[in-house]
Amino acid sequence: MADATGPDADDAIGTRTSGSRTTEPRDPLRRRVRARALVGLTRVAGVVPPSVLRAALWPAAAAARASRLEERALDNLRVAFGDALDDRARRRVAAAARHHWRELAANWLRLARSEPPESGAGGDWIEDRVEVADDVQRLDEQLARGRGAIVVTAHLGDWELLCARLRRRGYPGAVVGLMKRRDPAAAWLVDMRRAYGVTTLSQGSSPREMLRVLQRGGTLGLVCDLEVRRLAGEFLPFFGTPALTMTAPAALARAAGVPLIPARCVRPRGGSRYRLSVDEPLHLDATLERREAGRDLMTRVNARFEEWIRETPEQWAWHQARWRTRPGDLDATPLHGAASRGGR
Repeated sequence: MADATGPDADDAIGTRTSGSRTTEPRDPLRRRVRARALVGLTRVAGVVPPSVLRAALWPAAAAARASRLEERALDNLRVAFGDALDDRARRRVAAAARHHWRELAANWLRLARSEPPESGAGGDWIEDRVEVADDVQRLDEQLARGRGAIVVTAHLGDWELLCARLRRRGYPGAVVGLMKRRDPAAAWLVDMRRAYGVTTLSQGSSPREMLRVLQRGGTLGLVCDLEVRRLAGEFLPFFGTPALTMTAPAALARAAGVPLIPARCVRPRGGSRYRLSVDEPLHLDATLERREAGRDLMTRVNARFEEWIRETPEQWAWHQARWRTRPGDLDATPLHGAASRGGR
């Protein structure tokens, strides 16, 4: 599924003027370096075994321990678990999460070299890597109604493998994600999904474009567990603390007349394969007023994600700024007012 993190401060698009000529600024240096590294590693992924690729990524995971991302992960673990985890336990989870992201990077580099299922080549390893649980029939039943399906997931386990495995199972569709301008690495993610046969729609796309995916009977994937200040949102409970939560999934569910289908792709503790499972669909409560129904649905989505994260905390994105914005820092904005909010 798609990355839903918000834009960095340097995402603002600007121009600089030289004499009478206006030129578009170059991509920030750190992004160009990151993009070149991704291109190089993608080539390496085609010639070395996966175990060697994971080992090659170990230094990056170790280096992250000294970064601000580690500090944020520990802060988030304090917010989520309070005194239930002592400092040593929090550091163990943060360390395991770093090395989980090393595994994700290795998986994604292989995905970037995959092919769409109809090509007949380049993706058999995805089926070997991901076991599909019997409860996927819940998604089958929704798609059989001919109205498409909105699949919601979190930055937990491997959401890109989730998307790729569903595509190889025969589900056409698209995912919604952040498409940063002036960021070649973000373009690499879009190309990676295209390689295994999935289209990426920008978070800024018209809702009509997203609804068309459903009207064609396809799946629309949303990764909606993180804070995105530039989108419509409400402050809803997450691990007992108000967290800015995007409301677009509930709005799309109402417009399409379909439920939200929670799905995850996680690696069970002690297991060598990922397991793709689908939970009970979450429906809007028709007895509630429009905005309250949306808040209620997204509160239940947050609760479902929280259950999943508690089961495998080492596989969630603790380094993201989930609780950075507090009530009062930013007014909650209904969907129709999101465009006026602008960036961060």
